[in-house]
Parts: sequence; C-alpha cells; structure tokens
Amino acid sequence: MSPILYAIPFFLACIAIELAISHRMGKKVYRFHDAMTSLNIGFISETIRSILKLMTVVVYALVVDQVAVATWDIKHPAVWILAFFMYDFFYYWAHRSGHEVNLLWASHVVHHSSEDFNLSTALRQSWSNQAFYWIFYLPMAIAGIPVTVFVITALISALYQFWSHTQLVGKLGWLDRTFVTPSNHRCHHGRNPYCIDKNYGGTLIIWDRMFGTYTEERDDEPVVYGTLTPLNSWNPLWGNVKNYAGIWHDVRRTSGWSNKLMVVFGQPGWSISGHSNDPSPEAPRDRFETPNNKFLLLYGLLATTAILSLVIDLLMTSTSMTWPSRLAYTAFIIVNTVCLSRLFEGRRGAWVIESARVSMMGGAFILGQWFHPLTDTTRALGLMGLATSLVLLILLRQHQNRVQSFVTMESV
Repeated sequence: MSPILYAIPFFLACIAIELAISHRMGKKVYRFHDAMTSLNIGFISETIRSILKLMTVVVYALVVDQVAVATWDIKHPAVWILAFFMYDFFYYWAHRSGHEVNLLWASHVVHHSSEDFNLSTALRQSWSNQAFYWIFYLPMAIAGIPVTVFVITALISALYQFWSHTQLVGKLGWLDRTFVTPSNHRCHHGRNPYCIDKNYGGTLIIWDRMFGTYTEERDDEPVVYGTLTPLNSWNPLWGNVKNYAGIWHDVRRTSGWSNKLMVVFGQPGWSISGHSNDPSPEAPRDRFETPNNKFLLLYGLLATTAILSLVIDLLMTSTSMTWPSRLAYTAFIIVNTVCLSRLFEGRRGAWVIESARVSMMGGAFILGQWFHPLTDTTRALGLMGLATSLVLLILLRQHQNRVQSFVTMESV
C-alpha cells in the first residue's frame, strides 16, 4: 500500500497546481462537481483495485514460478529495459481491447466519462479493469520477467500516464512522435470523429504508429471530451456499472446465442442490424451540469476530504482487518460517495439522506462502533468534521429554501 499512500498527496498537489495555473491563465479546465466525482471514483478504485492487484501479482508469481522459460538477473539493466518495452507493448493491446471489446469497454468507459480533461480525470479509474487486464501481461510471466521488475515497471507506467491528462501543455514536437504526451492523450479522450479509438499507448506512442491507430491533435478542430453516450451523472457507482447494465439489458432482448455473444464480446454499439447503437460523434450537446452554490461547494470539499480520509484509513489498517470487515468498509465508503453525488445532482430527499448519514457516523464515532479501534485523536477529529458537516448542511438547506421561495415569488 505504501506507493499508493505516497502517490495520493503528490497527485492532489499537482491537481492544485494545475488549478492555480489554469486560473491564472484564464482557462477554465475544472468544474467542481466533475472534479469531485473524478476524485471520488479514483479514491474508491484504489480500495477495490488493491485487492485485485494483489490477486494479479499472485497469479503472475505463480506463472513465473511454474512455467517461466527463462531466469533473469534482476540487477542487469537489460532486464529492466526489456520489461519496459514488453509492458508498454502489452499495455497498448490491453488498452486497445478496452475500446474494441464491449465487455472490456464497460470496465474502461468510466475513465472516459468525464466531459472535462484535467489531472483529476487521470484518477477517474475503473473499479473492475484489474479483473480483466492481468491476462494481457501473462506473456511477461512466461518469459520469466521477475515479479519485482513487473510490479515496479507497472507502477512507473501508471505514474507517467498521470501527467498526460492536462490541457496546459501544448504540442511538444519530436516528443509527440515518440512518447504519449498531453497532446496525444487529449485526442484519445476526444469524441471528435478523428479522435475515436486512437492513441492507445501508455508511455510510448510508437505502437499506435506501428499498428495504425495514431492521430495528431488538430489546431483547427479542438478536442471535445467525453463519450458518445454521456454518463449524465455524478454517481461514481453508476459510472462504473452503467455499461454493464446496458450489456445485460441488450443480451436479454437479443435473440440467438451468437448474437448474445456479439453483444458481450463484439465492438461497443454492435447491433444485429449492422448499424451502431451509439449516437453520431458529431451530434451537438451541452455538457452535463447541475447547480452549485458556495455552501454546496464547501460541503463537497469537506465531504470529499472525509471520503479520502476513510480511504487512507482503510488502506493503512486493511492488513489487520478481517476480509468481511474490509469489504464492509469498502461498501460503506462507496455509499458515502453515492449519497454525496445525490446531493450534487439535487435529487429529492438527498439533504435528508445526507444528514442522516452524517448523524449516524457521528453516533458510531461516539459509541466507538467502527471497523477497527479508534484513537482518541481520530475520534475527536472525526466528530469535529461531522459537526462542521451538519452545520454546512443546515446552511445549504436554508439557502435552497431561500432560492426556492424567490423562484416561487417570481413565478407569481
């Protein structure tokens, strides 16, 4: 867990710096609800993916131990160079499959669901892709690439890809022709016709050039971000399951086993008629947005910070927790993000549900009924945060009532 715990403050610091620079430049690249949703999706993905990553490493280690065709000296530089190119090559195919196979797209789509493009988007990672993508790296295990080399290479690749999610860095000349740069990756996240299913590389863009999936960012056509079928929600849970639900619905209403299999393993948007179910890439639309105010902004920041604190607490204590407790804690964090998203979306009853959630957490802290023993300091800080949350919720409700009263008077 150590790399994750070190990476989180680094990522958040970079996001704060990008926000400050973009504000200074007069460029609006962040929207509050979208950024908070990206962060919450990313926070939870680490709690779930950490379990799946452990399973991936165990399977990888077993394959190396049982069927590796060669033994490599971890101290030799050539091993690391070979591992880098092998990992990046297989990452390309894993990533490409995530766009060209409907089941894998259902896992990967949440990363593309944001209609903004900034460093917070990099954290909007799928909760389930580790269940599929480990298969693509088994050739490295068969080749005998040591587990340590594989894990570190994967970590370096993930860290590298973070910086490519920004609009503040322009084209970089020869670097754009060799590496995955912000310019290249902006195209990958675009829904413009020339951007769709392009630039799959992780660190190197040479694989896209070799296999015909490269495109260059156009100066005369700015990239429009998002997916052809918009998510239209701030709900992290729905963002991760929406396409799975769509596949299940399509399988049930499609006749014939071969057609059902095509729904699952064919290209996204596949249909019996041969015409894509996806809307046209050129169809104009407004970005999904919901009303905001200063009280909702303050509460959203506080609630997201609290969710991050819960995630860090889980990651730090998970090794001493039973599996049922760990899974229950993870589910509890997910419920927190879902409740917050309902408040962001202005759903009916969201204020009541959120107030009840905060009050119940306060009661659990007071009674000491948590997923693990709490220190006095942790309990005190938690209660202070929850008390502040209740105050902000009351102020938010009063503000909403005033706005509603004003709208009613205007209509009369």
